[in-house]
Amino acid sequence: MQKKSMESAAEEWSERRHANNLVQLDNGKRIPPSGWKCERCDLTQNLWMNLTDGAVLCGRKFFDGTGGNEHAAEYYRNKGYPLAVKLGTITKEGKADVYSYDEDEMVDDPHLIQHLAHFGINMAQMEKTDKSMVELELDLNQKFGEWASLQEAGSQLKPAYGPGYTGLINLGNSCYLNSVMQVIFTLPAFQKRFVDKAPEVFLALPAEPPSDFNVQMAKLGVGLLSGKYSKPPPEGQDAATCDSQRGIPPRMFKTLIGRGHPDFSTKSQQDAQEFFLHFINVLERNSRHQTNPADCFKFRVEDRFQCCKSKKVKYTYRTEYSLPLPIPLEAAINKEEVTAFETRKTELKAKGLRM
Repeated sequence: MQKKSMESAAEEWSERRHANNLVQLDNGKRIPPSGWKCERCDLTQNLWMNLTDGAVLCGRKFFDGTGGNEHAAEYYRNKGYPLAVKLGTITKEGKADVYSYDEDEMVDDPHLIQHLAHFGINMAQMEKTDKSMVELELDLNQKFGEWASLQEAGSQLKPAYGPGYTGLINLGNSCYLNSVMQVIFTLPAFQKRFVDKAPEVFLALPAEPPSDFNVQMAKLGVGLLSGKYSKPPPEGQDAATCDSQRGIPPRMFKTLIGRGHPDFSTKSQQDAQEFFLHFINVLERNSRHQTNPADCFKFRVEDRFQCCKSKKVKYTYRTEYSLPLPIPLEAAINKEEVTAFETRKTELKAKGLRM
């Protein structure tokens, strides 16, 4: 199960612009096949080699306080060299974790063998000695009880099969999308538009199904509600190892719904509420001459304005899809960290860089 989750996440890494035209400095630097240490501290784990100049530096801190001292990220902010490879993840099979600081996500480097050879690393002789970022993410989830909590550890649960009991596979930080879409397809308005009418949508034979919003919504809805992907395992087989219980991977839908969006087109974790509003906007653009199922979320907000001098009152109205709960910044218990984050974000933005 864990291996399949890691494979699903890794498959989502895409080739990006820096890998194909990466400039590597002829500085004579050679990196040994083992025994690495951060050039700015004493850490020997979670080390990343910059693919432009060969600098070996430690990675970011994890949310539990372990990890690195963020020297690799700091180096990028100073130098602007975009790509780095996690040294302990390089294998002779040609795989390794490559991170683009400019794009703030894991990427695929089709020229990694040549990029490593530039600094004297023979990929065919490398052995994996450190956990990949996907493995670390899964370990941390389990370590802090998230996985156990989601699985209702300690409870005697009876597996349920059939329509409405199909899950979505996490594609690597796609839980924000998965949670929203699972809720969306419990609503009758969305079931009627995209599941009940799925045969009509499929028979329409659009020119490019992967880029057709209605097709991808119908495909996702049928996958979740038809029961075709939630069947009892064969006699004697454990449900946990049965492919029929894996759920469905919403790859095409994620690619389509995020296309052109600066955040949702990446593989980074995002906010579920922000994604929900983005989804509503895309749905509205694809609901011309059709009933928009998102109307079930609509409500009207009344704003009252009163002039302090004349005491006259004005009322305005607006349509909303979600009811926010404002929390004043003064109520934050980590004010210093928030201030430092905002300052750092502003400084990077002024330099044309992203966090």
